[in-house]
Amino acid sequence: MKTATLTFVLMLSTALTAHAAERWGIVEVTLQGAAAGNPYLDVQWSATFTQGERRITVPGFWNGDGTYKVRFSPPTAGQWRYETRSATPALNGQTGTFTVAAPTGNNHGPVEICNTFYLRYADGSPYHQFGTTCYAWVHQPRKLQEQTLKTLAASPFNKIRFCVFPKSYAYNKNEPEFFAFQKGADGKFDFSRPALAFWRHFE
Repeated sequence: MKTATLTFVLMLSTALTAHAAERWGIVEVTLQGAAAGNPYLDVQWSATFTQGERRITVPGFWNGDGTYKVRFSPPTAGQWRYETRSATPALNGQTGTFTVAAPTGNNHGPVEICNTFYLRYADGSPYHQFGTTCYAWVHQPRKLQEQTLKTLAASPFNKIRFCVFPKSYAYNKNEPEFFAFQKGADGKFDFSRPALAFWRHFE
């Protein structure tokens, strides 16, 4: 699925800047809020996207440095509206509208089940899965990561399976550049505090 990124940047007390979006692309709403404490646990928020009678609520997430994001893939073209909800005032009641155009290029939409045993794209195009496995490639040295991306780009695969978290096994003994969580004073990983450098690099 092609990702056509639409970014809305909504700073406190400022206007909304809108750009073109397309069906099955990605609409991203960015808000500024609290940076102190542990927003990963302390702040919950969401945005409800509406078109006519249709309502889709999407949870938002903390993106570090007082930044909060929500991402939405519009299932239909046309005019959409959103409104945020949160117990945190800076993230509550923010609204905006955007217009979604028809999909372009190779954007066929998400893959879905067809006739019980088959798969197809949302626009009806057939989808034939042909995948490979690269378990720990995202935790290898940068040079090897880039080599893997180039190899995959020239391959026929349309699916890849890999690990989110680092692991040690027969073919992978090196220490990764990033770890998913911060370490506490006791030297142990604190699973309530994500290490954003890891997640940003992973994305």
